[in-house]
Amino acid sequence: MDNMDTVYGFAGHSIVPTLALIHSKTAHRYVFMFTEELSENKLMFERYLKQKIWEDDEPEIVLHTIGPVGDFSNTFQKIKEIIDTNQEYALFLQNGAKQLLLAMILQHPSVPRIFLQEPLNLEIYSSLQLQHEQNVEFSPEEVIIARGLLPDHPLLENTTLKFDHRGRIQLTKTVDQVSESDVASIVQLIAKFGRNGAVYRLVYNYASRRIWNTIPSNVECIQEEEE
Repeated sequence: MDNMDTVYGFAGHSIVPTLALIHSKTAHRYVFMFTEELSENKLMFERYLKQKIWEDDEPEIVLHTIGPVGDFSNTFQKIKEIIDTNQEYALFLQNGAKQLLLAMILQHPSVPRIFLQEPLNLEIYSSLQLQHEQNVEFSPEEVIIARGLLPDHPLLENTTLKFDHRGRIQLTKTVDQVSESDVASIVQLIAKFGRNGAVYRLVYNYASRRIWNTIPSNVECIQEEEE
């Protein structure tokens, strides 16, 4: 399938779909729209793009801010202004609030639509028919760098990175006894990647009741059996 000119999409709390798209070589240009609520994510992604070294031709990547999610009428108009219809383009419908996706689909009902299926499999549909699919590959380290961290960052001490079977980034911290600093680092990682932007796991031998009660509810806790 020939590369199209531009793909338009929304940035979400998870950076994985965005990274999958720009590594897919689907288009020459990618335009991502960030709501005001994700302004910090936009800054982190801008810094990532400035230092990114591409193995092949570097795509053009444009980032826009479109206002808050709840302001539908103004957001609808902003999306209309951003999308250039005088070219071959497609819509990436993996990220974004439902009302944002609806606005984009209503404005452009007939253009190709791109989805990211699990695990990291990109599918392009035209007139509801699957036209192309491909598996996208990039490293888990790419994900954390796009969120402003390096593998040796203190927040990632005793933490392993990998994609799970669904293609989600999985952060697993392994400690003997859970401390306040361990919980604090997990909380900071959740703030960086989003509550639903990654899978968080804590493998431990012992945690006091006081510490246990401070662990966020979306962290999978696995107690190892003592030998």
